[in-house]
Amino acid sequence: MWIVLFPFTFILYRAYRVITGLKAVSYIPGLRPLFAPITLFGATLPTSTWNPGLMWPWKWREFSYFNHTHEVLSMVPLLSGQPCLYVGSLPVMKQLLSTEGEMRMRKPEQLTAAVLWGYNLFSSNGDTWKRHRRVVAPALATPTYELVVKESISLYNDVSSAQGWTSDRTSFDIPDINTITDKFALIVIARCGFGQPMEWSSVQGDSWFAEAVTRVSETMIPRQAVPKWAYNLPVKYLRTLEKTWTDFGKFMHNLVRQRKQEIHESENALEDRSDIFTRLVAAGDSTGKYGLSAQEVISNTFLMMSAGHETTAKALMATLALLALHEQDQDRAYQEIIEGIPSDRDPTSDDIPRLTHLLACLREALRIFPPGFFLPREVTQDTLIEVTRPRKERLLIKRGTLLVVDMISIHHDPHVFPDPDAFRPSRWYDKSEYDTSMFGEGPRACFGRKFAQVEAMTFLVLFLRDWKVECVEGYDKKRMLDEAQLRGIGFGMGSWPLRIVARK
Repeated sequence: MWIVLFPFTFILYRAYRVITGLKAVSYIPGLRPLFAPITLFGATLPTSTWNPGLMWPWKWREFSYFNHTHEVLSMVPLLSGQPCLYVGSLPVMKQLLSTEGEMRMRKPEQLTAAVLWGYNLFSSNGDTWKRHRRVVAPALATPTYELVVKESISLYNDVSSAQGWTSDRTSFDIPDINTITDKFALIVIARCGFGQPMEWSSVQGDSWFAEAVTRVSETMIPRQAVPKWAYNLPVKYLRTLEKTWTDFGKFMHNLVRQRKQEIHESENALEDRSDIFTRLVAAGDSTGKYGLSAQEVISNTFLMMSAGHETTAKALMATLALLALHEQDQDRAYQEIIEGIPSDRDPTSDDIPRLTHLLACLREALRIFPPGFFLPREVTQDTLIEVTRPRKERLLIKRGTLLVVDMISIHHDPHVFPDPDAFRPSRWYDKSEYDTSMFGEGPRACFGRKFAQVEAMTFLVLFLRDWKVECVEGYDKKRMLDEAQLRGIGFGMGSWPLRIVARK
């Protein structure tokens, strides 16, 4: 009897859950997979008709959202996961994210780094978020950006020497450009974020801090997914993972105490150090009830490190690869560079806004391959949004609904970006910094976007002034798009070789 009763009961239960899920998303049309994409099975199983997976917006981008006839679709899983709404429209994204200042939405804790490091500017909500913003915003000031330029120039010179680029050779083959951009971004953020003097060679294993930061950055997703009790199991990987994170946490708390002592003992501490970590420690220590705890300082700094590292590395890789494929845009960027920044001087932060074509190339690369590929939100009160597809109407999004702002589909929407797979930097001419929707929208848009932009542009100026980038045989635009994937905690290109030829 139980053999018959159990499956019958299970089917009834799942049918009830699906019906309530459809009601929760106001019966908006959409996908009905077995597993929601943001679940263990949904994320790890390959994309198929019954399991879209995390990467369905990219793999199905040419015909998603019912062949781009809808701006919003629902995702109601049949077996596992929370029903949600996917937003694939730039106008709808702007409507929703512009209301975050009114606290109509919150970030779901289980989908942020709060479970790893505690609350920070990204994971907090309400008054807690306002407190974090009050302290973090001033830390990203002009001295920090000047430090980013300085360290990027210094590091580029180190890279050139270490890679042999300063020799008499006129060309080099780089097996995977990501090995260069990833290390470059990691070291710059370590220096400017934490104030740690990490060197190019130290990432190979000579520095405990370099190894720890790299390991922690690479294991954020497993650390977030594995329950605490599992670390007691006799599994070497889990024991190593636990030790890495525990040791790094202890190191960071000691570093907070050390920086506090430096600030208290020296009146010139902030003049001597412009890194974000030191500025957060100082600001958090001096703002009374609005100050940040040691854990919150660590959380905010590591947030900027992990997000900034991923974004910049992937943006640099994509920009160089796309410029190799589009020689006219590369030539125009080179002419812009040598006319504005001759080889007898280094770039400054003031030069960057004047390099309009190169900046547009960087932004277009970020549009095609947005590293932050989805933004999760939970609606805290009933909200009406206006849509124009499939017809002009107002949709009700009910309180408690999980929203997924789909950054891939938004930036590959042919209604906003015609021929979306094409590389067209002109899309971003005459656009302000705040019109770059790849960094989000509204009061909670990415605070580190200028940091990433300054770092990336400094590297591109120096690199393209010295080298012309060329494609390697067999690596074309189709392969670039086909091999794009989730790498680390962000979306980007797969491994990509480049040939560089000296301009002098």
